Amino acid sequence: MADLIVDATLDDTNRDLKAIHEEFSRTKENTERNARIWGQQDLVDAMTEFVNNWYVHRDKLNQKLGKLSERVDQACSAWGEAEKQLTASLHVEDNHNA
Repeated sequence: MADLIVDATLDDTNRDLKAIHEEFSRTKENTERNARIWGQQDLVDAMTEFVNNWYVHRDKLNQKLGKLSERVDQACSAWGEAEKQLTASLHVEDNHNA
């Protein structure tokens, strides 16, 4: 019987998706807060214009990121439950073989 090997990649992916989703959610606020770091007013105006013009695409992408994150959450939960069941079945087999 083949060994089942799963690492923490799914949890890492989920954490990263949530971080990206959060950053996308705060883009407008971050742009306004960080306007002073750009220095020159032309650059501030360009960055503000970019953020304002891109909101439709950003919102659509952020919605999809949110849905993907929810699905990865479900996969993480399902894997956790499957792992518990597999562990329990091994303990039952060990008790019967003892």
